[in-house]
Amino acid sequence: MPLPSGESLLISALINVGDAEEAQSFGVTPDHFRGYKDEYNWLLNYVKTYGDQPTRDSFKAQFPSFPLSDHADVRSATDMVFKSWGKARLTSAMSEAMDLMGLGDLQAAYNVIADAKPWSTSAKPKRLLTDLTFFDTWEDDHRGVEVPYRLLQRHTGGIKPGNLWYFAARPANGKTAHLCNMATSAVMQGANVIFYSLEMSEMEVRARFHAALATHYGVKGINVQDIRDRRVDMHQYKEFIQFLDEPGKIPGNLDVHTPKDGPVSPATVATRAAEYELNIIDYVTLMRADNGSSAVDDWRTAASISNRLKEIALSEQTGILAASQINRDGETGLLPPKVKNLSQSDALGQDGDVVVTLRAAPHNVASMMSLEKNRHGQSGIYFNTTFEPNEGIYRDIEPGDVEALVAEYEMEM
Repeated sequence: MPLPSGESLLISALINVGDAEEAQSFGVTPDHFRGYKDEYNWLLNYVKTYGDQPTRDSFKAQFPSFPLSDHADVRSATDMVFKSWGKARLTSAMSEAMDLMGLGDLQAAYNVIADAKPWSTSAKPKRLLTDLTFFDTWEDDHRGVEVPYRLLQRHTGGIKPGNLWYFAARPANGKTAHLCNMATSAVMQGANVIFYSLEMSEMEVRARFHAALATHYGVKGINVQDIRDRRVDMHQYKEFIQFLDEPGKIPGNLDVHTPKDGPVSPATVATRAAEYELNIIDYVTLMRADNGSSAVDDWRTAASISNRLKEIALSEQTGILAASQINRDGETGLLPPKVKNLSQSDALGQDGDVVVTLRAAPHNVASMMSLEKNRHGQSGIYFNTTFEPNEGIYRDIEPGDVEALVAEYEMEM
């Protein structure tokens, strides 16, 4: 006599314990069933239809040939279902990965395998309101990472563990510059930060961060343009880098991933996310899904990536800050764009805890920003900053200061 399958044991257990929906608390869905999907759907629909639990007799009347047993351990049976489902999923992924390897796309092949990670049951939900274990970390620092803009920090409280933030703008409006500034600020606070640059070379990333750090330490003659053009004094530049390498000079740590290091998918981010207080992605629509598909080609892929980033932020209790594009509709007007102007706006706007849009002031002398979404506080807040990416200088200014900077620039033209 063949051994009972995990699916039949799980269905038996759900009936025997009198809770047809218990497997859902472990993440089980009808898609995890291959042989007894109809029977599992019947259990769920019975509860919804009659508001009561199905009995053994009612189930046997509907499915007389089903191998109903006395098994009553829902969790162990769930693990058996996950194991069987995972085996089939991994077998399919290996076949797809072999095809991708034959085409020479090793990264996509790896992503397909990584996405087929086996499932197992997680712990059942806690009795959250009476569980006292949260006092174990009561005195720990829960502030997250402060952002370098006074008004934005005041209204959001900074980038907290589990947060997903988006900075969005049209091309050449300063997204990357502001993300580099926020990374530098976080590192100088002592945070561990990883910066995923998906369109800048190693030289460009190095120039931006070295210029920002030189300004922080008051070192003259080291700026982005001079580094790019090789006009910076090489002896001085070497000394400055050696200075940065001294213990304690940079309180935190900054790791950088550039296009040279390969494509970035949610699986790439998830692998190391827990090591950092802040994961910065420049920018999200240049990412790939774990199966290798490109976000820029399909809004559904972009939506899936955004959803995964939010899951990673929550599960790893880290902050994720990503840049996003604004569609062409967001080019009109003088104020920063709205959430509806984000490329893939439905998904990104829904997943993001904070969404900041920005528009460059005339002549790029300042940045005009809007706190478009703030899940845990007030939104619709406008603020302005200076914009001097060559030296890495950004500070809050008033609207009148923006007008003065524009007027000063036009007078000098």
